[in-house]
Amino acid sequence: MPQNIPWAELGLTPTDVTAHLEAVVTLYIVLDRAWRKPFTVSSQFARQGAFYVAIAASEGMITTNVGEDTWSNRWLITEYGMEQKGELDGLLQNILTVARGEHSPLN
Repeated sequence: MPQNIPWAELGLTPTDVTAHLEAVVTLYIVLDRAWRKPFTVSSQFARQGAFYVAIAASEGMITTNVGEDTWSNRWLITEYGMEQKGELDGLLQNILTVARGEHSPLN
């Protein structure tokens, strides 16, 4: 999954893409997808991103629980996942700003 990210289109060169940044972006993609278009547990998206889906689920950012003793076959973002997505969004915005040579809002 991370190999398909168009880093150059985002203003980054391949040398700027560290394993940590790739992991952050991939986790963000999982959270965003669970929010915008919940995916099934056996979907191609879930299989290709199984490691990051597992991290997000283990950390309580996504769930298949839709109510008391009620489970779905789709991954949904949790309230905690939305909070983490918001934090990652800010972090990624800052990284892209710096990569473009613009002034960072965090400085």
